[in-house]
Amino acid sequence: MFNSIRVKLFSLIVLGNVLMVGLLMALNAASFSRSFSDYIAQQEGRRLQPLIENIAEEYQRQGDWRWVGWDKPTWVRVVQSSMSRREMRLIDRFSKDRMPGPPMNGGYFDRLVLREAGTDDLLLGAAGRKDQHVWIPVTSTSSAQPIAYLGFVPSARLDSRFDDLFARQQQRQLVIIGLAGILIAGLLAIPFSGWLVRPIQRLSGAVREMTQGDLSVSVPEERRDELGRLAADFNRLARALQKNQQDRQQLVSDIAHELRTPVAIFLADIEAAQDGVRQVDEAWLVSMHAQVVRLTQLVNDLHQLSQSDAGALSYRFDRVDLTEQLNGFLERSFPVSDSDGLTLQWVPPAQPLWVRADQARLTQLFNNLLQNTLRYTDRPGTLHVRLDRAGGQVKLNWEDSYPGVGDDDLPRLFDRLYRVESSRSRDSGGAGLGLAIVANIVTAHDGHIQALHSAAGGLRIELTLPDYEDFKA
Repeated sequence: MFNSIRVKLFSLIVLGNVLMVGLLMALNAASFSRSFSDYIAQQEGRRLQPLIENIAEEYQRQGDWRWVGWDKPTWVRVVQSSMSRREMRLIDRFSKDRMPGPPMNGGYFDRLVLREAGTDDLLLGAAGRKDQHVWIPVTSTSSAQPIAYLGFVPSARLDSRFDDLFARQQQRQLVIIGLAGILIAGLLAIPFSGWLVRPIQRLSGAVREMTQGDLSVSVPEERRDELGRLAADFNRLARALQKNQQDRQQLVSDIAHELRTPVAIFLADIEAAQDGVRQVDEAWLVSMHAQVVRLTQLVNDLHQLSQSDAGALSYRFDRVDLTEQLNGFLERSFPVSDSDGLTLQWVPPAQPLWVRADQARLTQLFNNLLQNTLRYTDRPGTLHVRLDRAGGQVKLNWEDSYPGVGDDDLPRLFDRLYRVESSRSRDSGGAGLGLAIVANIVTAHDGHIQALHSAAGGLRIELTLPDYEDFKA
């Protein structure tokens, strides 16, 4: 049960709300205690104003402080006068509200201290911690200067029954609100967690179908978050796997088709020789040798193609001058081609064109392009090779003369075992793997290749490789 993402997500949401409510309750308790203590001190300061006024009036009449003291009738009269004007109304109000308040007996006034202005000597009360007292100035009626300071310890620091009762009421209300919030969060977390997990469940089901061989499966891409992008990536993966499966099936079918003809001819010749229909002579051996060579070439091409598809071809990249590399290949190869009725049009660039490449694979690429031209170009014919730099790329154009390729065939020339069913596909043609290997080599060099129509009526292969300096950057 707890292995479910939905349960974990629900638990995480509820736990987060519980922690948040607990933290808010702790902060509220601390803040309430400080704020309520300040409130009590302010209220008691206001309640002492009548006493402060009476002290100032009596000092104006007496002219000194000898009348201050609980054993002095004048002081008792001043205190009682203050109570009759203020305290009795407070006591009556608290009793009607049925809420306990600070004590109004003599002990309340025992917490008072009085000191003369300009000295630390106490006129009334016992000395205690001065930082616990709240001091209120007693101002003379004839001047604005304080004549004394009346101090008291706030009742919230001595008797917290009222504070505790009010705090408990506040905490109880906060707990009720917090529990209601947790309950609401839990109720909302159930559909929310299901909404988040539902795409994952659909994706999991699609993966199971894919493992059972159904590569046509897809999941809805109805969201724009990470789960939506994951669904889109899965659909792209499914389409890629489906295409690879179709390509693999097509490749097997094409290989079977390519092998069927030479093997059938080979078998027919052997059976004819066994039956005595055909004489085993030098001509027969030459024919058998040609069939074996064709099969060997097909097997070798398939092996190279499989390696290039899987990235198994070894590449040793280095800084290579493509001008020198291509010029050397054409000088070595074209005297033989020229005698076969094919004219080369090639002017090497004046400056080196550097690329990051494997020299051996570049030679293989050039050779495959040349073999394709030799197989399919009518004689007499021409081959126009051009090499230049454009926009941070080194571009190679390989153009031959008639016959050409149809518009529908151009995009498929780099497919495995694909040969054009026209005058360009002769009996002397290859297995249709050379250009596929060329495309794989170009891709391994981070390049781009495309097939176009040639101005001479044949085929133009255009490929680009990154310039070495731009590649380093």
